[in-house]
Amino acid sequence: MEKNVLYTKVKPIMEKLVQYSEKPLVITGKFAGSFFASYFRSKLFFFFPYYHIGGAEKVHVKITSCLKEYSPIVFFANKSKSSALKEQFMQSAKIFDIGYLNNPLLIYFWAGVLSTVVNYNKNCVVFGCNNILFYKLIPYLKPDIRCIDLIHAFGGGIENVSLTYVNRLDKRVVINSQTLKDIKKQYSLNDISEKMNDRVFLIENCVQIPERIIRKNNGSTLRILYVGRGSEEKRVHLIGKISRICHQKNMPVEFVLVGDVKNSIPEQDRIYCNFLGEIVDEKRLSEVYNSSDILLLVSSSEGFPLVIMEAMAYGLVTISTDVGGISEHVHNGYNGFLVKDDSEDLIIKNTCDIISELASNKTLRDKISTEAYEYAKMNFNCKDFCMKYRKLIYGK
Repeated sequence: MEKNVLYTKVKPIMEKLVQYSEKPLVITGKFAGSFFASYFRSKLFFFFPYYHIGGAEKVHVKITSCLKEYSPIVFFANKSKSSALKEQFMQSAKIFDIGYLNNPLLIYFWAGVLSTVVNYNKNCVVFGCNNILFYKLIPYLKPDIRCIDLIHAFGGGIENVSLTYVNRLDKRVVINSQTLKDIKKQYSLNDISEKMNDRVFLIENCVQIPERIIRKNNGSTLRILYVGRGSEEKRVHLIGKISRICHQKNMPVEFVLVGDVKNSIPEQDRIYCNFLGEIVDEKRLSEVYNSSDILLLVSSSEGFPLVIMEAMAYGLVTISTDVGGISEHVHNGYNGFLVKDDSEDLIIKNTCDIISELASNKTLRDKISTEAYEYAKMNFNCKDFCMKYRKLIYGK
């Protein structure tokens, strides 16, 4: 409590300090950047937040890989929790991590440094996602430099930060139709010209699709999987409660959780869960998907999670709260199940009811599994994904 009070008092002071320091920090940054700008030669610069494990980070790796022929340079603006995906980024680009040096006081210094670096490269492209530094950099870029951003989901706050820079963004990418609608609504509410809508492009994410799905051979036990973070909007504590109730009702289930989520589960519910921790190795993660039957998500907000795409590609039956853009691809009772984003008690009850039905009806499980796989094969392939990003950035 004391920490929160202190933060509340200090925050406005810090904001004023940053405001008054902007110009001198940018000038200092430009001076510093001038000494080594010539060492950063590229036609494509990415500004991503992290290289730790996460759905958004996997998408960023894929985008970088699609465009590796242009020798991109990637700057990581925030401090990563681990180096899980660092090597994968390095396979497609030169990378520079400034996250451990970046903070609110220095953000304008880095805007000065990096604008000088980017401006040294004529007619290049700057592509950013999910970090404030990218947007603070934009006003200091030369007019011939094209700026593109990617919005994974609406409601996280970054869409409000980006609003100031809409007129300078040549193109914007969203990953689902719901976010596209949200952006257009935001523009309308803020009196931004309808012409700006033409700069927003829908490019859905992709995953590698196995040649075939493997029917699970685990007896009568259903393996229910969660993959992701333990952050607040994921509501992982509900999965712990669902696991406990399913076991108390003697359902033939096993709950498996991938990610740093153990502390997000109430202690009394942990005995009903099998925690695998973070899995970086794609082969190992593939084995986990192949040995699972159901993917369970109970988030309060989402864009369209990459984990659902991965699960469908392996023929898992998805059970998810109906939030964000999930219903665009998960069709209730056809290739997965949607639970109304209601009270936590109702989410738990409705999810347990679906699990009970699936546990007692193998024919239904197999039907949904097949439809999920076929849908993923048709809609989530990476060939189209790469083609769209190349066309977006270079028109070819």
